Amino acid sequence: MRRAGRGQKRDDFGPADHYRFDVPTRQKGSSVSSASSTTATYTPLLALPWWDTIGPFLTALVDDVAAALDVNPRSLYPFVTPFVLWCWQTKGLDLDRAKMFRRSRIESFVINGMTGMSRGTKNTLRGKLLRVSEVVTTPIEPAPLHGIGRSTPTPPYDSKQRAELYSWSRTRGTSAARRDAAVLLALGLGTGLATRELLDVHRRDVSVDGASVRVRDARRRSVPVEEGWRPVLRQQLADLAADDWAFRPGRSGTSSGQVADFVRRTATDLDIRPARMRSTWLCWRLERNTPVDTLLAESGLHTYASLDRYRVFLPLP
Repeated sequence: MRRAGRGQKRDDFGPADHYRFDVPTRQKGSSVSSASSTTATYTPLLALPWWDTIGPFLTALVDDVAAALDVNPRSLYPFVTPFVLWCWQTKGLDLDRAKMFRRSRIESFVINGMTGMSRGTKNTLRGKLLRVSEVVTTPIEPAPLHGIGRSTPTPPYDSKQRAELYSWSRTRGTSAARRDAAVLLALGLGTGLATRELLDVHRRDVSVDGASVRVRDARRRSVPVEEGWRPVLRQQLADLAADDWAFRPGRSGTSSGQVADFVRRTATDLDIRPARMRSTWLCWRLERNTPVDTLLAESGLHTYASLDRYRVFLPLP
């Protein structure tokens, strides 16, 4: 696979080698003046099987848009090509600019044709395609744009997976590793803390009876510990000083990769992540009909919609 060269920006839709520019040979004595002839001939490896059909349409489209916007045609192909290919191949549209570059069509492509892309990428590409639409169609339809929904929340652990986590925590090779594994689960499954919050917990932040944990970051709050995890915290933190970190004491600070590094060192194939523990904790609380305002305060979330996203996982297996 070819790699993008220095200074060459990779497109948003996939590897750089999905697109190739073949530089034409200039004949002796010839001159080049148009925008299309000064750029290399575009060959899309992604759309190559259909290029004889859609290529002429795309090339003329890109040349017109590049001239109108005063941009390099090369910057347009990486996002215009997948859109045109989707319209023609998936939606069965004719190669017609007005039909393809409707506002509603662009929105449909971004929401339904770019699955797996981040919200930021979708918003960026929608803006670019709408700019092209302004050039090739008049006027743009006045229909409002819909928000690009948030991704599906991280799924919780089911009962079998939770049992595997308990077993994993009790079978670490050293007492220190077993202690850290137990505290990780107690703070993750027992209080639903996010990764950064979990890493920031000191011994002094956990009540003596292990019943509550104080979170001191921007989402300051006190979180009750699930009943079954309170003895774990009491026992595992008993010998620590007030300023010691609860998880992996002895650290000089916190960084986002410290949980992943600990899990990796245990050489396990289990998917052990605070995000899934937090999702499990939230689902437990929802399943027990915890008052929404109480759960918002304890979780650090701010909107009812943030909680409703997790209801798709109920009842929790």
